[in-house]
Amino acid sequence: MARLQNSSCAWETARYVALGSERVYSIVFGCERPLAKVLLCGPFPADRLYSLAAWVKWARFLAKNGILAIRFDYRGTGESTGTFTEMNFNYWLEDVREMARWAASEFGHAPLVLHGKEMGGLLAQKVFASGGADGLLMWSPPVSARELLRQGLTIRLSMDLMMLKPGERKSAETYLSDLAAGRPIEVDGYTWSAGLWQSAADLALDEKFARPREGKELERPWNHVLLGQELVPLVKSPRLLRVMNPRSALVPDSPLNPDFTSFFQLNLNWLHENVVKPVVACNA
Repeated sequence: MARLQNSSCAWETARYVALGSERVYSIVFGCERPLAKVLLCGPFPADRLYSLAAWVKWARFLAKNGILAIRFDYRGTGESTGTFTEMNFNYWLEDVREMARWAASEFGHAPLVLHGKEMGGLLAQKVFASGGADGLLMWSPPVSARELLRQGLTIRLSMDLMMLKPGERKSAETYLSDLAAGRPIEVDGYTWSAGLWQSAADLALDEKFARPREGKELERPWNHVLLGQELVPLVKSPRLLRVMNPRSALVPDSPLNPDFTSFFQLNLNWLHENVVKPVVACNA
């Protein structure tokens, strides 16, 4: 088991990384002589707000245990520049690819791991498969980007149910037809464009990463972790959880600041055993 080191040398710094005409906002959770670097590829923008606290906890946990972590906002979201309606999954895939290149070139020669939460897992596995990192960790990646959007659409349907009369409501199929026809729709405060829906057709989880198991591809370690019921808040919006499972004990009775330490420790152990130790052994 990797020990908790609680390094007093951990530090945090925010910076912008230029990407084309836009700038990607990032925060580096650093430490002295990192054993590895982890690029955190976040969930779909609508889930960013709800999972951000847990994401930051994980980054700080890594830094305190000798692993540098980098969190960033996709273009058109969060603190990065760009307009959401002009972005799509192809742009965000490019964000992961370019941020991986930047992370690999900065902060020493430690191995780079891509870690994706839900949508971020879909993006990270594409970059990893093309040789963009030394390791891959995914938390509950969906089977495809379109399935992810279909799940998110349940929030719009639930709002329609509360706010509109029966004759004014649309079905999920009608909304998806609108997107396919080039008509944008509003979901949970975000305007989904036809381009977003079209780009989702090309993004799916590769079969070799689809099962929750440890494995090696071209001698590079990867792991797909399915989050259990008590861990779903790490990636899902509470609003979506409430819609999908109204009786869930997670919402609204779950603690506002849950303790994920034991889960973080399991993932840290995997990183040490499959990424850090092999590098140390090769350099010995």
